[in-house]
Amino acid sequence: MKIPTLIAGGGVAGLACARELYARNRHFMLVEREQEFGGLCRSVSCGGYTFDYTGHFLHFKNAATRDWVLSLAPGVFRPRTRRAAIHSRGNLTEYPYQENSAGLPSDIARENVSGYLEAALKRVLQGGRSEALDFRSWCLSTFGAGIARNFLFPYNQKLWKFPLQKLTTRWMGRFVPQPPVLKVVGGALSSRPSDSGYNSSFYYPDRGGISVLPQLLAKGLPGLFTGVKVVRVDLDRRRALLSTGFTIEYKHLVTSLPLKAFVRLCSGVPAGLKKAASRLKVVSVYNINFGLKTSQPVPYSWVYFPEKEFRFHRAGSVSACVPTVAPQGRSTLYLEYSYRGKAPDARKLGREAVKDLKKIGWISSERDIAVRADLDLAEAYALYDQAREDAVGTLLPFLEKRGVSSVGRYGRWEYGTMESAIEQGREAARH
Repeated sequence: MKIPTLIAGGGVAGLACARELYARNRHFMLVEREQEFGGLCRSVSCGGYTFDYTGHFLHFKNAATRDWVLSLAPGVFRPRTRRAAIHSRGNLTEYPYQENSAGLPSDIARENVSGYLEAALKRVLQGGRSEALDFRSWCLSTFGAGIARNFLFPYNQKLWKFPLQKLTTRWMGRFVPQPPVLKVVGGALSSRPSDSGYNSSFYYPDRGGISVLPQLLAKGLPGLFTGVKVVRVDLDRRRALLSTGFTIEYKHLVTSLPLKAFVRLCSGVPAGLKKAASRLKVVSVYNINFGLKTSQPVPYSWVYFPEKEFRFHRAGSVSACVPTVAPQGRSTLYLEYSYRGKAPDARKLGREAVKDLKKIGWISSERDIAVRADLDLAEAYALYDQAREDAVGTLLPFLEKRGVSSVGRYGRWEYGTMESAIEQGREAARH
């Protein structure tokens, strides 16, 4: 069977590519191994509650992309305002931590602000230059020893499960806000919500969870197949063998499969590049969701937990900003546990989660819980070490020369957003 464009993977990147091709009257075929589209951009319903595979909020920095997505179903995605916090030293401080020391013990607030001022002065004396090549050094040179020691180091160690001095700084982009000095000083005097960072506002539907996005992207498109996966790719002959037994001859292949896994499927890849791909690392996330019988326990959509006494790195409540994900008068909570290697024991983790939620006062007893939904994201975040930089920098151009566009968070092995995945899928179609 011959097809001009074969799309491997039905996440938002692959679906955005398909929709753009369809708009341009181009022929394509998309295969998705699961029985539904969306990849990790999916939701589950349980007892009247809706839970996502962790927080999936639509952030936009590109107005054209925002308008294109919202035009899929006008009025469905509604604007929301962020309310986030950090749980530190037994206190809740407003997000971002580096901008809000008010409410922390006075010695910690003093250490945070003085360290930030010292780091800022040092950068001025160096002409604004920073010689930091790794994430740990960058934290110290940008925010100072106080903020680094009290939040950035413990939180990121919890999240990445990897030596911070071996992480590069390529992943951060707009994900780590760098506030001006006056905001840091002012934030030590009084606590207030901030609009710093990329996610101060976002879009989310009232009903259906984030699954609504892939459903809208797929709506009305021909040539989409679920329950079908690519099992082998001959890069030289531009052929793909599917799990159905069909061999597809393609002119272009757009893949959002995890880059490491995709390279394993391919013949025609030099041994050196295959070895580079095998060194790509990933951090997984185990996501425990609770539907509560009680009304909203916290006003925060998400809270960061840098402290060692809690195994989860982030927890929150989607119903805090989208009440309709729970039945009227009820609410939701979620906890995120990052891990590398074997997934944690679900029963043990669940008991620990209930104990910790009681400890921080978000529930009074286990009887507050109506339903529980565990969602395992076996590959959540691409880990940015030097091996990642070397592999991605050589693999993507190699594949592109052979008619393969690798797109999306996992196709490019990057710390990306839904917006960037959509843009990459559409760009691949235009290309």
